[in-house]
Amino acid sequence: MNLAPRTKKIASLIAAGLFVIAVAFVGVLAVLIGNAPDKEPVVTAYSNGRAVQVEPYLYCAVSDPLCTNVGETAEIQVGSAPTVQLSMPEAVYSAPWELALVYGDDTGAVVESSQFNQPGTRLSVTVPTTDDGGRTLLGIEVRLPTGIIDTDTNTESFVSHAIWSIGTRP
Repeated sequence: MNLAPRTKKIASLIAAGLFVIAVAFVGVLAVLIGNAPDKEPVVTAYSNGRAVQVEPYLYCAVSDPLCTNVGETAEIQVGSAPTVQLSMPEAVYSAPWELALVYGDDTGAVVESSQFNQPGTRLSVTVPTTDDGGRTLLGIEVRLPTGIIDTDTNTESFVSHAIWSIGTRP
């Protein structure tokens, strides 16, 4: 195909322009992806045929465990289901973590229990909706602890730098 020199010149300029636009687009896209914020880990709760994605109630950097980034407590309807199943993201199961359970009865008595879990040992957990005393599950918390030192008293203690909070309802 024979094209006029002017047509060849125009086609070359258009091709070069499209190439420059494509390179710029890829460059901008790479910068945007590189600067995207890290997504906070999500715990999945399942009961009564429904799954709920639980965003962190509190999520702070380990270097700043006393931050005030407070979210909301997620709710899951348990109905007559005997258990709530939790699936942990890698950020939880690859670290030391604590499972806290709150049970209550009709008199208003509340009992909290907690269980410490070593890193890499539990990817999921099954929580009974009724404890051995016949009390009903009111809430669940998954906590990531970190150690802090009070510089005034020179004492060590643990605080949760990340918490996933789940309330249950019938």
